[in-house]
Amino acid sequence: MRRFDTEKPFLRTKACGAILAAFIAICSLILVAITHEPKSAVSSPSPASAAIVPQIAGPKSEAEILLRGKSFSIYKRHVPMGYGGEVGAITANEGQEVKEGDLLAEYVMDRPSMMQVRNLLYPEAVLSLQQRLFSEEQNLEKLVNARLPIKEIELQRNKKELQDLRELQGKQMAAADAVKNKEQQVEAIQKEIFEIKESIKETKSSIDKTRNDLAHQKERQKKTLDLLEWDTQRSYDEKSPIPKEKAFLKAPIVGQVIWVSPDFRVGAKLPTGFHAMTIAPTSSMVVRCKVHELDLVKIEPGLRGTVTFDALPDKKYRAKVTRIPWVSRNPALEVPADYEIECALEDLDHRLKEGMTCNVKVTVTQ
Repeated sequence: MRRFDTEKPFLRTKACGAILAAFIAICSLILVAITHEPKSAVSSPSPASAAIVPQIAGPKSEAEILLRGKSFSIYKRHVPMGYGGEVGAITANEGQEVKEGDLLAEYVMDRPSMMQVRNLLYPEAVLSLQQRLFSEEQNLEKLVNARLPIKEIELQRNKKELQDLRELQGKQMAAADAVKNKEQQVEAIQKEIFEIKESIKETKSSIDKTRNDLAHQKERQKKTLDLLEWDTQRSYDEKSPIPKEKAFLKAPIVGQVIWVSPDFRVGAKLPTGFHAMTIAPTSSMVVRCKVHELDLVKIEPGLRGTVTFDALPDKKYRAKVTRIPWVSRNPALEVPADYEIECALEDLDHRLKEGMTCNVKVTVTQ
């Protein structure tokens, strides 16, 4: 019987597998070499360094923030009517330059206002104290110059009569009852003199108190009169030729009349405290701008900028940031915050008016 060798086919299959695996590995290396670019033999890190260096050591850049705003006076002074009345004359108009104390208008006070003024000029408390003081001084004068001297003379006369009666009684020429009656009369007169002197002391003390009260009331009246003269812009000296019912409006500061009420006209009857005019200084103005929170953090006080008004495009005004608030204009959580900054204007001229819209450019460093 023929024998078969089974080990040779197995070895042949194993050798073929190894050759096939080696062939596949070589093909894979060739494919990778074809599809990938070869790396450069020398790698330079300079491009990466160049991208980082400008952010660390390069110069800071500048940027402009454009804002919209409006012009405002640095402050305003309202001119009200101190008392109600009828306007008689208006001597100042809107836009007019005025000095402190310049006459703006005059008016005649109405009847209720005039009664109030008279009560201030002649207060009842002062008149009552003056009358009381006069009465007390008259009473003191009567006590000192009339009643007391008369009683003292009467006392001296009765003492002399008592002495004579005692002498006559010693000579058995006068009754004892007569002497006793005269002694009682002298005692009564002495008592009356004592009471008069006590009345004089009390009257003097009352006069001192009344004088102090009167001085206090007069001091109050003086302050009230000063306020009255301020409200009416006039003097109430008794020698003044101005009728007491006439009052005036005068400029409280140096500036410009920026507003006159349309109801403030000659012949108009207006109430007490009516806002007639507004005056603002012309030496300085500010621009108020709304700034978003993202831009606010870039702005600092003292930053310079330029302002161009819509109505005056031919000129640029210089400005400086003077006020940055801490509180937002709209603190609601649903919307971004914006703030109202303030810039002081420079190089002012007569063309600028309150409420004019403008563009403000502020240069910031990033």
